Amino acid sequence: MTIKRFATVLGAAVLACATLAAPARADGSHECFSGARTPDGDHLKLSGWGCAGSGYYQVTVLIRVGDAKGVYSCMSVFSWHGDLVGDWCRQI
Repeated sequence: MTIKRFATVLGAAVLACATLAAPARADGSHECFSGARTPDGDHLKLSGWGCAGSGYYQVTVLIRVGDAKGVYSCMSVFSWHGDLVGDWCRQI
């Protein structure tokens, strides 16, 4: 297999995985450089830093580095000047 063909197959696989990872009901998404999570009953409360995105309800949040690294689905988020607070979140 040539490197060009391998890169094409790998790119398609990554795109397919990213498509499957996002919840179908999300009305928005945010991507954050780092973040933290704290238990809040049966759910999580997220704090994110270095964030960009849009949406306030039924939002997908991606945190790139740190203890909270991962993809989350949040009932609501509030974003202000690159910081984010998410309520009623769960890791997906």
